[in-house]
Amino acid sequence: MRVAKVVVSLVAFGSQALPALAQEPPAAPPVMRISIEDIKPGSMGTHEKQVGSYIALFSRAQVPMSRIGMVPVSGDQNQVVYLEGFPSFEELEASDKKLEAAFAGSPAMQAELDTLDRNSGPLHSSQRIMIAVFRPDLSYRPLSAEAVGKSRYFGVTTSRVKPGRTVDYESYAKQLNRAREKANVAESTAVYQVTTGAATGTFMTFTANRSLAELDAARVGMAARNKAVDEALGGEEVVRQRRELAEAIFVDARSALYALNPKLGTPAAQIASADPDFWGPKVAGKALAAKKEEPKK
Repeated sequence: MRVAKVVVSLVAFGSQALPALAQEPPAAPPVMRISIEDIKPGSMGTHEKQVGSYIALFSRAQVPMSRIGMVPVSGDQNQVVYLEGFPSFEELEASDKKLEAAFAGSPAMQAELDTLDRNSGPLHSSQRIMIAVFRPDLSYRPLSAEAVGKSRYFGVTTSRVKPGRTVDYESYAKQLNRAREKANVAESTAVYQVTTGAATGTFMTFTANRSLAELDAARVGMAARNKAVDEALGGEEVVRQRRELAEAIFVDARSALYALNPKLGTPAAQIASADPDFWGPKVAGKALAAKKEEPKK
């Protein structure tokens, strides 16, 4: 985990079952960096402890750190994903420079960071980064930070669009969202378009759930929901045309489910305050340690 790869800002996504809060702005940032780490089998527990050491080091270095870390429920069971968001590419660059400057000014802390990097390196099979931009025009009722803070799972669907078919994909997604609105479907998604670090034409759709029980509820109502959307689209003929168009547009699409892991990050206040009991154990631990260090009067 090099300094440039540390997740340092807020990111949040849409929800499949949580109610959309229209009165609050969506939490999805304009620019997102997605760090994917493939951990060697049997090393997940050690990796989690190493992440805790990084968090403690950055805290002592007084480097602002806010991130969400996820571990797999489905998909690659040895993969960890970190999410960081920025208001712009300029802010992404400035954040990296701030991190580097903080450690450059402290040889002792830089040495400690180098040691952590050497120890954590053998735990990884690979590490890679993607940078993506939020597409509000393709998203559907993206969530507020408070709603994200109450989430426990993120679903991620990665779709690849054939060369030259991006405009068709955009029309395809917008048509679906109009139908969702017309049918008043209680879903939320946040769509990101990857600009670098993956194949051209890669889009990532994020959903969230408070519990896996919500997936059971979604399955029960799936037939009625699909029927309502199909009718809003224009009926069977339009739906058939969309199936044919999808075959012409997409290379492939893959889905994975991740659990949010509070031990792998320190989320922004807007997220943590939504559920302090889930996100706050590290804060409580720090407060207890500080209290023990107080001198006796």
